[in-house]
Amino acid sequence: MVATIFSQGRFDMRKILLATTALVALNVSAASADISISGSATFDIDDNASGTTYTSDGNIVIKGSSTTDSGLTLTAVQDSTFEANAVADSYIDIAGDFGSVRMGKTDNALDRFDGVLPENMDIETAGASGVTTGPGDTTGISYISPAFNGITVYATAEANGSTSGFGANYKAGPVEVMFQNDDDGSEKETTVAGKFTAGPVSVGIGAADYGTGSNKVEYRQIGATYTMGDIKFATVQLKKGTTKYSNFGAKYTVAPGLTISAESGTQGGNNATFLSVGVSF
Repeated sequence: MVATIFSQGRFDMRKILLATTALVALNVSAASADISISGSATFDIDDNASGTTYTSDGNIVIKGSSTTDSGLTLTAVQDSTFEANAVADSYIDIAGDFGSVRMGKTDNALDRFDGVLPENMDIETAGASGVTTGPGDTTGISYISPAFNGITVYATAEANGSTSGFGANYKAGPVEVMFQNDDDGSEKETTVAGKFTAGPVSVGIGAADYGTGSNKVEYRQIGATYTMGDIKFATVQLKKGTTKYSNFGAKYTVAPGLTISAESGTQGGNNATFLSVGVSF
C-alpha cells in the first residue's frame, strides 16, 4: 500500500485518506491484512412505456483480507453506493477447509449460485415486470461447502425465520445444474436450472414454482449467450403463468474498465430499450 501511494515520487493525499478510511472501517492493520479499493460507475438510459429516464450510479468497495496461522481466510467488505448514499454490502467471511461462512448484508448463498438461471444470463432484463424470481441483498448468515466431486451445497438463514433456504449445484465439464428451495416465512419457492456451455455458446433452461396450493405460480425460462471476442450477445425468454417476456442485448468491452451495453425487451404490448456506459477500476 505504501509503495502504491508513493509510487513515481508523487504524494497523493486522497489515496492516503482512502487507505486510512479502509483500515478504520475494517478494523485491521496494514501489517496483517491485504487492503484493496475498487469501484464502478454507470450512466444508463431507459426508454419504456413510462417514458425516457437517465440515471447514474456507482460504488466504492473496500476489502480487507488476511490468513491466520491455522489456515483460515478472514475477509471484511464494505460496499457503498453513490446513488442512494447507502451501503450495498457489508459483511465478514470466514473460509477454510470446511467451506465458508458469510455474515452480514449481501447476496445470500442462493443468490450467489443462481447464475445458472437464464434470467441471470442476459444484460439487464429491460422492461420486465414480475417475471423474474430469486432474492437480492439480504442480512443473514450463509454457508457454502467445498466442492466435492463437482457438487457444492449451501444454505442461508435470516433472523426470526424471515427467509431460509438451501441448494446444491453440480458442475461437470460443460454442464452445470442447480436445485434450490427457499421459504420467506409465508411462501415457498423451488427452483431448478441447467446450463450447457460449448466454446463461445451457453444455453440455459430453468423453472420455478412459487407459492402453495391454489396460489402456486409457475416460472419458466430459457436463455442463450454467444461471446465473440470482446462482445457478448444474450437473449432470454421468460414466462410467469401466462405473462411472457423476451429480450435481446449485447455488451461490448471497449477497453479494460470500459463497457457499453444495449438491450431491447418486450412484455405484452410494451417495448423497452436500455443503453449503458460503465467504467470500473
